[in-house]
Amino acid sequence: MFESNNIDIFLKREELLTVFHELITQIEKKKYLKNITFKIISRFSKDQLSPIIILDQFSLKEIIDNKFDINGHAFIIGDLNKEILLNLSDNYINYESIDRPINFLSLINKCKNLIDQKNNSLSEIIKFEKFSYSFQLNTIYTGDNSLYLTDKENEIFKALIDNKKVPLGKKELLSKVWNYGDGIDTHTLETHIYTLRKKIKKKLNFSNLVSHEETGYFINEKS
Repeated sequence: MFESNNIDIFLKREELLTVFHELITQIEKKKYLKNITFKIISRFSKDQLSPIIILDQFSLKEIIDNKFDINGHAFIIGDLNKEILLNLSDNYINYESIDRPINFLSLINKCKNLIDQKNNSLSEIIKFEKFSYSFQLNTIYTGDNSLYLTDKENEIFKALIDNKKVPLGKKELLSKVWNYGDGIDTHTLETHIYTLRKKIKKKLNFSNLVSHEETGYFINEKS
């Protein structure tokens, strides 16, 4: 589970590091953010558990090149080219781009709001034998690992959770998630479920959490 009130700052650009050092000093002096800790880190660990990390393009490249996982939400400073965007997609990284010049007050408030949201939702995490799940946070947890889901993936996963291990047919899922009628092609659903299962296997090492049989899809808690 996340160290819920930590914000890691991992930057390679010296001018950005200098600015953030000064910013953190001012925040600590004025006690603007209570119970929230900004931490500048010199290298990224595969065991990084902070719910938020602030990066630049160079530190992001180092993380991707080393095939490390970002378990929380990433704020990435600077323009993101097509190659970076493709890597973000391929590595299932939940991120938000921060344009320059940086509006530091806006960035700090975004961090605070995310942490408040996570902390307020901790009591709403549903626990199962091998994993936990929060619909409000779009997140599946297993031990120290977590997987952030897109909104559609989250709705699909919740629909399967709510169906209590009973297989849910494609038409029923389409109705619950997209409000589609009987005549709609199921390819969109199948694509989302394929991506969801691939992400779960890569990030959480569950090969068959979202299972399928003739009558539909279901959550296999013993996968």
